[in-house]
Amino acid sequence: MITLITSKFQDERPDFTLLQDFEQYCAHHSTWRSKQGPLLFSPAMLSSRFYKVLHLTSRPFFKAYKMKGAFISLGLPYRNYLFSKNYPYFTFDCDLRVLWTYDVWEPRYQEVENLVRESGTNLLLLSSLQATEYFRNLGIPDCAVHWVPETVNTDAYRYKPWAERRIDILSFGRSYLEYHNKIVAGCEFLGIEYRYQERTNAKDVATQWVKTPDYQFPTEQDFIDGLADAKICICFPRSLTHPKLAGNVSTLTLRYLQAMASKCLVVGATPYDAEKIFGYNPIVEVDWSNPMEQIVHILKNPEAYQELIERNYKFVCENLHYRNALTVIDKLANKYLAPDAVIK
Repeated sequence: MITLITSKFQDERPDFTLLQDFEQYCAHHSTWRSKQGPLLFSPAMLSSRFYKVLHLTSRPFFKAYKMKGAFISLGLPYRNYLFSKNYPYFTFDCDLRVLWTYDVWEPRYQEVENLVRESGTNLLLLSSLQATEYFRNLGIPDCAVHWVPETVNTDAYRYKPWAERRIDILSFGRSYLEYHNKIVAGCEFLGIEYRYQERTNAKDVATQWVKTPDYQFPTEQDFIDGLADAKICICFPRSLTHPKLAGNVSTLTLRYLQAMASKCLVVGATPYDAEKIFGYNPIVEVDWSNPMEQIVHILKNPEAYQELIERNYKFVCENLHYRNALTVIDKLANKYLAPDAVIK
């Protein structure tokens, strides 16, 4: 038996909303049993600490009871959140404890390793290829490590014909100031519609709290409409935009997939694992010799890029939909639940 532990947050930050969306998709499109974790009331940091303490104090008693089957947790590789959102299911002993997650960056490797060991995770599934290779080489006892890239629910996104899109360039979430500074004045001078999220080098708006009125798109529907209305999406991996936070980890994140699911042309830099996933380079690499001229050329010659846009869209729909991740996770969980399975 496989049990998915679903989250419940009183928090509408995009990362929490998207995590719950993925959980609900898995719950409704699999044979897994679902168990809801406790309500992480607002402020989430306070409630997560409360349940983590509850986990630690009750663990000596709960560990005496072994629950059959696998328990799966998705996302949030942070100590407080992992033990609180999965309480009490990660407190009991079980046959297989599974964690699929993202946000495993090089500066956090030691922290995540400690978390994997403390939680007794037996099957660690990571969205980054580089992180997967690192953790696999650690040889953590009774812990198998596999690569399961991020996916997107393409059914939730929509698109318009190129000629009907009103936003020429869109940069959402984290952005790369070095590139932004090279095109912003030129876009203004030429009347090119360029929309972006204000940010600084000290704050990564893709992962840190921004009050709702300051969001570029205040609601999920606003965001979906904005992507459908954009011709070009600017995407750079975190290893370029915030190297101190990412270290050497360069991975294909959800922003790339959201843009492709909306049939935007993605311009920026190719993450380390993107070509290994797609089998080709899905990104139009920035021409650093003259970034502004490149933008003008794309906007004047969109037909030259339509094949790439359609190819990316088809690939994401067929290979990077939620159902693809669900299938892989289910297959791996059942493999390691088998009586003769060896976890290593």
